[in-house]
Amino acid sequence: MAKHKYVIYKIFYDSPDGEFIAYLGRTKQPINARLNGHFFQKPMHKLIDMLQVSHIEVAECKTEADMFLYEIYYINRYKPMLNRDDKSKEDLTINLPELDFQILHNESLMNKWREKISRRNEFAKNYQSGDCLVWD
Repeated sequence: MAKHKYVIYKIFYDSPDGEFIAYLGRTKQPINARLNGHFFQKPMHKLIDMLQVSHIEVAECKTEADMFLYEIYYINRYKPMLNRDDKSKEDLTINLPELDFQILHNESLMNKWREKISRRNEFAKNYQSGDCLVWD
């Protein structure tokens, strides 16, 4: 039986003021499958604008319980703008040991997704402006 990986991931956006954590999540799925769900708005996934993503960091937890705890901890520590649930207005009064986050290096897949999204956006723009061909 394959051992599950329990992953926390941080999605960073670029801004004129520098990078910031836009979204923080957790998954037992392979990370690429989970990210695909975010970028292409699959059911039960928060839509993430792939074209704004500067990089993604991942860290593995030892257990599912650790993964759940760290997700809530980091959401309340960083208060990412796209995480709407699980945020408290109060600041944390505890500190957990830091997870070892690593940059996710998969540029070929990320570029493929960016290209797919750009094509979809271009089609939608042309469709809305009436510049696309409609077959009768």
